[in-house]
Formats: sequence, C-alpha cells, structure tokens
Amino acid sequence: MKRLFWFAGALLLALAAGWSNECGAADETYAYKVKAAFLLNFAKFTTWPASCWSADNPYMLLAIVGSDPFGAALQGVEKQQIGGRSVRLRHFQAMTDETCQSQMLFVSKSEQANVEGIVKTIGKKPVVTVSDIEGFADAGGMLEFKDKDGRLAFVVNNSKARENGVQISSSLLNLALEVH
Repeated sequence: MKRLFWFAGALLLALAAGWSNECGAADETYAYKVKAAFLLNFAKFTTWPASCWSADNPYMLLAIVGSDPFGAALQGVEKQQIGGRSVRLRHFQAMTDETCQSQMLFVSKSEQANVEGIVKTIGKKPVVTVSDIEGFADAGGMLEFKDKDGRLAFVVNNSKARENGVQISSSLLNLALEVH
C-alpha cells in the first residue's frame, strides 16, 4: 500500500509539474527524469511469470532499444530493487535475441519506424514494452506515455500484457489515462 501512495504521489507531482511537447532541452531532460521514475514504478506494479527468473537470470533487466533519451535520469537505477531483485540496465541499438530476455523494454522514439517489427519479435514473451511513441499501445506495446493537456499520462494495453503472461496491478490500471 505504501508503494501505491508513493507512485500516486509521483504521478500527481508529474501531473502538477506538467510538461509540453514544445519544451526546451532542460524541460525535455526533466520529462525523461519523470518518465524514468514511472518506469521503475511500472515495474513495481507488474508481476511476471515465474519462468522469467532463474539462477542464471536473477535480475530484473530494464533495457532501452534505440537512442537513449534518458541520459543521466536512469543513473543509479542498478542500486534499485524491484520485487527483491536487483535491477540491471542495458542499452541496445537494435532488437536482438538478448533484448527479448529483458523484463522491461523501453522503445525509444528513434525506433518509431521499427515498432511493428519490435512487437512482432517480442511476440508473446513476458516483456513489458514501454514507449512514448504515439500509437505504441495500439500497435501492440503495453505502456505508452502520453501528453494529456500538457501533462504526463499513460495508456495501458492490458490485453497485450495478459496475452504475454504479465499481470499489471489494478492500482496501476486505475491511474491510467486509458486501458485497452
């Protein structure tokens, strides 16, 4: 319950602060700091199937495919614990078999032309896909950041999450702008 209040507080802070697609570099940096916090909280409110974890893979792997828009915003993420597992951060310029081993994958805007292929490559693997590419959830991604009246919001494609064996907490679904 404490985590829910923290996440709701972070969400309200982000909504109160607001941000715009027409923001400058400093505001864009701030927007990705907020998105980085959301990524970690998305993971805290997600349950993956037990098959995701093994002695060979005891970590919660957060991957970014394409150019990294977060910069220093994810610095220190590997000191975090999610579900009792240490977080590991990896960057990939393109989709690979190794990318599909992550539990959470942020798809950068630089990969907009490749979204269909990325979603197809992941298939029904329990990889939570997140992006700020417009239409990402409709294209088969699980979580899409949206600008709602100059404020950060998100859409959840819960059908895709369930299809891939991932359970997103009802607490998170209740905070979403839309749930598919």
